[in-house]
Amino acid sequence: MLGVASVLSSSAPASAQTGEAGAEDQAAARVLFTEGRRLMKAGQYDEACPKLEAASKLYPGSGVYLNLADCFERAGRIASAWSEFGEAATAAIQSRRAHDEVEAKRRQAELEPRLSRVIVGVAKEAPGLVVTRNGKVLGRGAWGTAIPVDPGKQVVTASAAGFVEWSVTVPVTEPGATVTVKVPELVPIAAGVAAVAPAPVVPVPTPAPASGRTYWTTRRTVGVAVAGAGVVTAVIGGALGLAAKGQDNAAQSAGGAARHDDSVNAVTAGNVASVVFGVGAGIAAAGVVVWLTAPSAQTTVGTNGTTLLLRGTF
Repeated sequence: MLGVASVLSSSAPASAQTGEAGAEDQAAARVLFTEGRRLMKAGQYDEACPKLEAASKLYPGSGVYLNLADCFERAGRIASAWSEFGEAATAAIQSRRAHDEVEAKRRQAELEPRLSRVIVGVAKEAPGLVVTRNGKVLGRGAWGTAIPVDPGKQVVTASAAGFVEWSVTVPVTEPGATVTVKVPELVPIAAGVAAVAPAPVVPVPTPAPASGRTYWTTRRTVGVAVAGAGVVTAVIGGALGLAAKGQDNAAQSAGGAARHDDSVNAVTAGNVASVVFGVGAGIAAAGVVVWLTAPSAQTTVGTNGTTLLLRGTF
């Protein structure tokens, strides 16, 4: 491999800027080149090659290209190495570096038998057809031509407005081999959409009440509350009834005026208990009605002080 001195002693390329900007580019290229060479010596080619490639863009001298090509070759990227040796030869001719030109052409010729190639052919051209290889557009002039490629997967796509996109992935691993990819005639979308359209996604509905409303509506809540109050009132009425029964039993065992007073009190207490129990039962019944008629029923429950009022539309 060529040393640092060989690179930096090359004449400045035609594209290099002059003055301060040119000096900055050369300084950056020097740092990148030195780091790339260090990584190459350590066998870290995947890290070294990007450094040298960046240096070549800042200072496209024949020495930089030669080192970059050598890095690509060591990394197994034969087509990239072959291409960079060609760039090195061109740069050497421009800078009149005959030694670099001879070296670049010799190395490029050595790689020729090891080049893997891909031929992309088109069966029938559609209006506006665009063919790509690994994401890069393959111009019409390149169709049917054996293009050198680095080893690995080659993804070829073809697309055109109004047609179903076509794609294929082929492995290219054998050195010196040529792989042919034939792009078939594209299928119009009207004819091929049924075959390539993805299966429809069927949504799974979330179970909901038949009415489509929230189950615990205000009316149902009111119904439960009213029914609960009615049950409590009825229980109180029952308790009062038991107390009245106890007073009546006491009156039966008493005599004279005490028996009369206890009997009257027992009757009064019994009447009160009956009223309270009846009111409680009525309220509970009203709560049940409110519950059963929700949500379509519109029910109003109230009292005027002596009578339980239930009004509703069903």
